[in-house]
Amino acid sequence: MKAALSFAVLACTLLMSTAVWGQTAEEYSAWMKSNSATVADLNKNLAAKDATAAIMDANTIQVNMAKTMIYWQIKNVPDALKFTSAAKEGFANVIVLVNQGKFEEAGAAAKAAQANCGGCHMAHREKAPDGSFKIK
Repeated sequence: MKAALSFAVLACTLLMSTAVWGQTAEEYSAWMKSNSATVADLNKNLAAKDATAAIMDANTIQVNMAKTMIYWQIKNVPDALKFTSAAKEGFANVIVLVNQGKFEEAGAAAKAAQANCGGCHMAHREKAPDGSFKIK
């Protein structure tokens, strides 16, 4: 029984490390595109005072930011890690405020969290000649 448990733990650890170390620029781009669309939805849902949808949106962004944090941690880029961590915390605050029925405050918290996204974009994103963006 102990051997089976040890094997299961080892297998899970290997699978998780493969997933983390296997992050690519394409995956990163997909998270950013998801965040862009989801932030737009979040802002609409906050304005409409749709708590369920707003919480789902903020949670989606938090999950993407957690993946982004791992990406920047692996690349050893401290300022990008700081931006993503602050953004993740900011969207967590949005959820707290929505749960309290404070939609205006949640909107302000979402804008503050987005400022961290913008700071990271300015520091670590460049526009390609075709109009797309690349990670610096």
